[in-house]
Amino acid sequence: MTEKEFLYVGHYVDTEGNFILKIGTTNDLDRRAKEHTRNYKRTDKYTLPKQSVFVYDAYIPLSRYNTLRYEDKTREAWKAEGIGEYIRNDRFCCKKKPEYVDITIRKTYRISLPD
Repeated sequence: MTEKEFLYVGHYVDTEGNFILKIGTTNDLDRRAKEHTRNYKRTDKYTLPKQSVFVYDAYIPLSRYNTLRYEDKTREAWKAEGIGEYIRNDRFCCKKKPEYVDITIRKTYRISLPD
């Protein structure tokens, strides 16, 4: 049996108050969230505040091949939709938080984003 990976959508609010949206893939959600929390606290721009953590909004189990394929398709769709300013590491800086984002695999998943 092939091991599942996850296509995920997550976010944090940076020190400037920007909503930072992220799409990515992982085979270990807990480990990856801790890595994002640690790494984004160290960035020069779009810095995660010291007392905050990276939060998942949704994740979908898929094969390794499909996680990467749909991550790429979703990133390009979000760029075309103007979800926010695309920044390094598959992140989008949103001056105003979107109410939701869509991910289309076979069907479209509408992911509500928290306040």
